Amino acid sequence: MVLLKLAALLFLANALTIGGGYAMIPMLQQEFVDHYHWLSNKEFLDAIAIGQVTPGPLTVMNAFMGFKVGGLVGALVAMFASYLPCVIIVTLVTKYYLRYKELWAVRAGFAGIKPAVVGLLIAVLIFLSQGSLINQTTKGIAVISFALLTFTKIDPSLIIIGSGILGALLF
Repeated sequence: MVLLKLAALLFLANALTIGGGYAMIPMLQQEFVDHYHWLSNKEFLDAIAIGQVTPGPLTVMNAFMGFKVGGLVGALVAMFASYLPCVIIVTLVTKYYLRYKELWAVRAGFAGIKPAVVGLLIAVLIFLSQGSLINQTTKGIAVISFALLTFTKIDPSLIIIGSGILGALLF
């Protein structure tokens, strides 16, 4: 029953997430940590962190959470449930979007979705900062990383690796 709930939750989260996978983090945190108590807040943050140092960060994050809930089968269920809505939606959108993209309702819908996605991403920022910015050092790393990412052309993966090394040296 738990694996069915896991599959349904990840299917819905991936089906309803518009604007990128990070917009689903608040929903997943609410369900995995607050509602079902499958993960602690620390384990949820660990899942996000593990995903960030691998290719396909959200897939790895979902697989990690699925593994914590149901072992290897849970990880496989999580990955399948994460990809299935994407395949369905991309197939449908590809078929109809080019035909109807100029319709007023389609343009208006996307205009309404954009600010909601920004709001969800801000919620992710607030959530992640509460569990990650625990002292002045971690706040400094966050500010420097943000500045490097925003004002330079340094590859984000180098910023992540550098921050990890700095954290390992300081903690």
